[in-house]
Amino acid sequence: MECKETLVNTLGRSLLRRRGRRLRRVMMDLGLSCPNRDGTSGYGGCIYCDIHGSGTGASRDQGLEAQWQEGLTRARKVNPEGPAAILYFQSYSNTWPDLAPLAAALEQAKNWAQEAPILAIGTRPDCFSPEAAELLAQQLGTFEEVWVEFGLETADDEVQKRIGRHDSLANFHAACELAGQHGLTRIAHCLAGLPGEKPGGLLRQVEEVRRAGCEGIKFHQLMVLKRTKLAHEWINGDISLLEDQEYIQMVADALEILPPEVIVHRLVAEAPATEYLAPKPWPGRQKVHSEIENELRRRGSSQGSALSSVS
Repeated sequence: MECKETLVNTLGRSLLRRRGRRLRRVMMDLGLSCPNRDGTSGYGGCIYCDIHGSGTGASRDQGLEAQWQEGLTRARKVNPEGPAAILYFQSYSNTWPDLAPLAAALEQAKNWAQEAPILAIGTRPDCFSPEAAELLAQQLGTFEEVWVEFGLETADDEVQKRIGRHDSLANFHAACELAGQHGLTRIAHCLAGLPGEKPGGLLRQVEEVRRAGCEGIKFHQLMVLKRTKLAHEWINGDISLLEDQEYIQMVADALEILPPEVIVHRLVAEAPATEYLAPKPWPGRQKVHSEIENELRRRGSSQGSALSSVS
């Protein structure tokens, strides 16, 4: 029987192997926006995106130093000494509308590199320019690793239109190629259960992540949050949501065709109870993690075990 620790190449396990410790993400909010909110591509964001821009809702009245110190205090509970954190600029698109806010933040963040040896930047593929890639590549002289997180969400451009996202699969591949040319670690977000997604949609996303050469991946289920366009559709009965067992089966299928060297940064999404509407009931994160690995164990499979049949 396969050892549990080898079923999925999770971020926690990868960090333990490579660094001898887990690191906790410290979420940073620059108070930015995205082209899908400011009118460049659309207004109001994607149907599932709330007012925090799929981030933490870190106070925009709180400066970066205060955000950092608050996050570091939490991270120090895991690692009281030495490296403790991943500095994560999460909310909205951090390379939009220009690079000035991010560049200024990164200059300040250099002071935190000893405690946070990994820098992670979240953005949309259509917001990633050669100048953005160069700016992030320059941080490799300060941080030991620089990650750029791209939202793929779907490999179907028609679904992109359905959810009001106004991005494309071609943009995703172009952004990943550009990031790779600059020595950046690429992480893709894959979303299961979007309205209009065809059967096998999550598998196709993983195939595109593999084609793009991404070093990391995050799996999310579609969630309904308050103050989103999706909330109105759900209240009106216009959409259906995945049950937890459906999601577990879908992610297990996807993991089987994911190369074993790709690091799985997330297996399931969570949201604050104060913002979360549906689906309910839904098991907690650790329960879903366990059930996904138990499903792989039941099948006698693991991450990448089906690759020979799809290559």
